[in-house]
Amino acid sequence: MAQRRRREYLQLLDAAKTAAETGIDAFNRVWHPYRYQTTLLLLTNAWELLAKAILVQQKESIARGQRGETISAEAGIHRLQTKKLLDQGQAETVQQIISLRHAACHSVLPEVQAEVVQHLLFYGCKFFRELISKVFPGHLRSMSDNYLSLSFSDLTTYADKVQRSVSRVKKSANDKRLVWLLERGVQFDGSGYITEAQFEQKYRGKKRILPHLGLGRFIRTADMVRIVPIQAPGNYTADVTLRKGSAADSSLPVLVKKTDVEADYPYLTKELGQRISKNQNWTARAVAVLGLKGDPKYHQAVRASVKSLVHRYSAAALESLRQKLAGEPTFNPYGTQAPA
Repeated sequence: MAQRRRREYLQLLDAAKTAAETGIDAFNRVWHPYRYQTTLLLLTNAWELLAKAILVQQKESIARGQRGETISAEAGIHRLQTKKLLDQGQAETVQQIISLRHAACHSVLPEVQAEVVQHLLFYGCKFFRELISKVFPGHLRSMSDNYLSLSFSDLTTYADKVQRSVSRVKKSANDKRLVWLLERGVQFDGSGYITEAQFEQKYRGKKRILPHLGLGRFIRTADMVRIVPIQAPGNYTADVTLRKGSAADSSLPVLVKKTDVEADYPYLTKELGQRISKNQNWTARAVAVLGLKGDPKYHQAVRASVKSLVHRYSAAALESLRQKLAGEPTFNPYGTQAPA
């Protein structure tokens, strides 16, 4: 008896998942002189196949032309965006991958910074998995949850590197071409790419380039990713703090600080209270009301068990409480709303 042929959209979905994981494998290989190009080719292939799987599953035609061709990757992603299966930021991320893929496939890929490729690979795969989970529940189980990549470089972010490339557009042919390839991905309207001449027209005669590009908006609204390898020596904990950057700097600042918790946060809540002649409950309420609790300058929570934390406070927290009481001796934390 002939074996029943797997439905077309499932064949496309299986191939899409295989292409995505093969692309990740290509990026993580120790020796791969064509790493970025191969990753871009395979990740674009994965997205094109996933888009077609979704469209076929929804009984939509993926045909193009009169010779049996099917729609391009960029057209497929645009249709997913039109159907609200991808939001603008997600679609623009994938379109940049596709644009760079076309350059790598049909010409020579310009030099691309590691941060740019890591950003596109991370979010390209993240959005890929989210879309499968949304449209094909249950089909994500065959994919791995973890893909470990080692890095010993002091890297920044996509935003930081793109800003630097934009600042060199008028001086560097490589940066100019790279920015154009990323910009045409962001600007894809479903019909065709902007030409390099149209790209140049956007900033010609302008002192600042980025505000006149779609990339400027993309950087302001997109989440950034930074790979931070942290080696924590014995008796150290590792804390990574995200803070909002300035309006003039869209790159993600990451400060890695090694802390000896007992030395830098010497006071338990009770001990902090004893230093200012207050009981433990009063002190716990005061540090919450004054915003000291949760601020790494003043407070650190250390896990004591699966369900409990021990709260420790720095010398700066003690000084802050002393100054508060010196300036307002009748301060009553119970009569004050704690910050949300």
